[in-house]
Amino acid sequence: MRWEFESRTMSNRGVRDSLRKFGFAVIRNAFDPKTVSRIRSQLDEAFASAEMRDRPTMCSTEVLRRESIWRMLFDDGIVSSLRAALGPELFYQHDVDVQRNSYGLTGWKRNTGWHMDAGSEAGNFYLRAPDYRFVKCGIFLQDFDNGWGGGIRIKPKSHRGLSEPNKLKRTLFYFKRALNRIAMMLRMDVGTFEVPTRAGDFCFFDSRLLHSSTPPDWENILKIGYDRKPNICGFWPDIPKECTKYVIYWDACNAAMVDDFLRNSIKRSESEQEGMIEHSLRPAIFTRILAMSYPDDFPQAFVAAANERDVRVASLGRERAAFYKQKLQTMQLIDP
Repeated sequence: MRWEFESRTMSNRGVRDSLRKFGFAVIRNAFDPKTVSRIRSQLDEAFASAEMRDRPTMCSTEVLRRESIWRMLFDDGIVSSLRAALGPELFYQHDVDVQRNSYGLTGWKRNTGWHMDAGSEAGNFYLRAPDYRFVKCGIFLQDFDNGWGGGIRIKPKSHRGLSEPNKLKRTLFYFKRALNRIAMMLRMDVGTFEVPTRAGDFCFFDSRLLHSSTPPDWENILKIGYDRKPNICGFWPDIPKECTKYVIYWDACNAAMVDDFLRNSIKRSESEQEGMIEHSLRPAIFTRILAMSYPDDFPQAFVAAANERDVRVASLGRERAAFYKQKLQTMQLIDP
């Protein structure tokens, strides 16, 4: 069974089966080199500004101001592949951001940073439902093997320990997942697959899949002196400009998963207290998400693009979102 597909010739069943079996799929050449170069140049310019030069992330508020970036989410190949994997009623969460030189590791230690995006939802019954359809989407703007950690690593099939319908297989996958966890604690590399994404590829994966950033090669770590910074945080500002790691990320799901995500966002927003002072490594992500009601708070062009592709956007209604708007007004925001 395959896990990689060409954007214009992919098999809908193949994409769907790949997500179910392996927990991920890669759509090759979703964007051509000219488009990738143009978007990278725009991001270079944006992150060179005084407001953003020290930030690891371009948040959704800023992305929505940049039509050339958010329009990538509505590319025909992107939408078609997600609809094939998730079902006809496709929903986007409006948490799109651009991550820059973000690694999520413990310093430069290679066998660290492993997690599943649904980790905050552990214990919720829907994580074990056979019809779970929630994915992290990523458009990669550099090659995985450029020496600077341009891609991601995964533990293929690790999601199946939670939802495999066959009881015997589910038990086997559960124990395999447990062994993966033990190996991670011991800093051992077991069952890891480095996804070979190229610039312009689109990769999406089950939010229960164990994954981690790919660290730069050791010789490049030495080159920028990070061997002397074993506890460097997840943002590496000294990556050479021409090798900057850019990934455009957002979440997508089918109609049945929307309310689950919103409930979890409400729960997680409780840690973002009124009067909070945002900083680049701790933004008020969930309060921001909940404060925006679709379609009222979105650019008209964005709404038109979503309607054209029949993509829905998950959000609270106008009245409930107003509470989070008021909460934001009490905060010191880095990007109002």
